[in-house]
Amino acid sequence: MSDKPFTPVNYSIPEIYMPLLQFIVRLSLAALTVIYFNWLPLPALILNKLQIFLIISAFVVFHLLWWWNYKIRGASLFAIRLGAWVDLGGAVTGTLVDPFLTPPMILLILIAVLGDGIQHGLKMFLEMLFAALVLIIIIFPLRHFMIGEPPPYGLFFLIFLMAFALYYAYMLIRRIEKMKKEAEEMGDQDPLTGLLNRRAFSKSAKYLLSLHERSKMPLVVMFADLDDFKQVNDNFGHEMGDRVLQYFAKLVKEKLRRSDISARYGGDEFVFILTDISLEGSESVALRLQREFTDWAGSREMKVGVSFGLGAVPEGGMEIEEILHHVDSALYDAKQKKGQAGSISVLTIEAEGSY
Repeated sequence: MSDKPFTPVNYSIPEIYMPLLQFIVRLSLAALTVIYFNWLPLPALILNKLQIFLIISAFVVFHLLWWWNYKIRGASLFAIRLGAWVDLGGAVTGTLVDPFLTPPMILLILIAVLGDGIQHGLKMFLEMLFAALVLIIIIFPLRHFMIGEPPPYGLFFLIFLMAFALYYAYMLIRRIEKMKKEAEEMGDQDPLTGLLNRRAFSKSAKYLLSLHERSKMPLVVMFADLDDFKQVNDNFGHEMGDRVLQYFAKLVKEKLRRSDISARYGGDEFVFILTDISLEGSESVALRLQREFTDWAGSREMKVGVSFGLGAVPEGGMEIEEILHHVDSALYDAKQKKGQAGSISVLTIEAEGSY
């Protein structure tokens, strides 16, 4: 199993994503395109003005509906990809019907690829870039066949400079995403154990709770606290104390699934969210962790155990802070009745907050 903690937050939608700005830019470009074709001194290729305005109107209506859907349901990868393809389709159509030998509308393709790529990350940028290159190879021979003249000298340099700009943007986006990923990993991990830290746990827990409300997927929250951990530091030194924490984290990574959340909550206290599992199943997980950790500590003559508090997330919905308060109470009960190997206290949290 991987040593890296699993964070179920969807990082495929970058934090730089600004849907309102993108929406305004899309409508503004549609308005500029209307102005451009309305006062065009030459007849457009293939389509007449009415047909062009109908296509622009369909583009605007699509993005109005897209925005309405976003305000209700939020951003999904499918909706983002669909919007990007509509942008590119509109840009390519504008370039195809532009009658000038060096069409100003070609810049719409550059804007579409750069805008959607920077907004939505490297994967989307590459998808739009390759699609744009293929479409340019198709439409420019077609355009000049209809115009009846070969491409002008300046057009080749315009396309070359656009390709250079897109490649430069690709290098920058790739570097930015690499640095962002490294910063996220450093910011989300506890440096000693490699588990999530408290801030990252809170962010991931909110995502899982929202998923629980929509899908009714069972969730169990578990607190773990090492018993008599202070004696380890006092009798064996802080270096051994760190090894104890690291070994417990190693057990957690081995026994829990990648769909579960594991975090060091602070000091010798840990918190987990187990997905798609019953209270009985999570209690069995806690027992295995408890037994293996206690055996390992005993083999090194350390009288340290671990106690657990478990609680099932109610279907009525509840904030993570309130759930943690209940599970922390269960952990306190477990600590009160612990033996050398610790104890486990299990509760069912009610939606009203009683249990």
